[in-house]
Amino acid sequence: MLTLGIDTSGLGGSIAIARDGNCLAERALSRTGRRHARTLVAELKALFDDTRLRPHDCNTVAVSIGPGSFTGLRVGVVCAKTFAYATRCTLVAVDTHLAVAAASPDDVAKVAVISDALRGEVYAGLYERAGDRCWTTLQPVERLPFDNWTEELPDDAAISGPGLSAYGEDLSQRTLLPEQVWNPQARWIALLGEHLAENGQSDDLVQLVPKYLRKSAAEEKADRQNAT
Repeated sequence: MLTLGIDTSGLGGSIAIARDGNCLAERALSRTGRRHARTLVAELKALFDDTRLRPHDCNTVAVSIGPGSFTGLRVGVVCAKTFAYATRCTLVAVDTHLAVAAASPDDVAKVAVISDALRGEVYAGLYERAGDRCWTTLQPVERLPFDNWTEELPDDAAISGPGLSAYGEDLSQRTLLPEQVWNPQARWIALLGEHLAENGQSDDLVQLVPKYLRKSAAEEKADRQNAT
């Protein structure tokens, strides 16, 4: 099975191609979120050229579904849906935090993954290793105050995720995973997507939307104006 993985959940991002449990190639995207829409198609072409593969060779396209950047997630999901439509391959959405958990070192059995939700809040999920390329979601991603999250955090869980850039010092007494695995990587989006597709999971081309756990700043501002 050949799977394309797309992650545009943060300021940077990456794309990758995996086959039968192995990542064949991965390319980093620009670290400026606004450039995702301008560079993604060109980077995809370069990725396929480098591997001497064609888009129509893909059986599955897996996309990072969030949480993450509003703009980045929209770009990635639209690209994945367009790719699936054009190539008639299977579309699979992958929890962004699950992909971070999957990048954990082999000796990590349980990991809490956090992203900075701003205003003293985090997006947090809890995951447990269940085998090769297989993780169980113990607690799905939710938005909650950082202090509340730390009170509920299991003692035996390591911690990872992009939120450690903001909260790492506050968690210095806990087991923090290495910084190089904090951010989602397209290789894990592809490998997890491949596993999900092999087990019969797919997502609807029309209905799939990013996992937004709060309204955008513009939407919240409009709500406040409408309430006055």
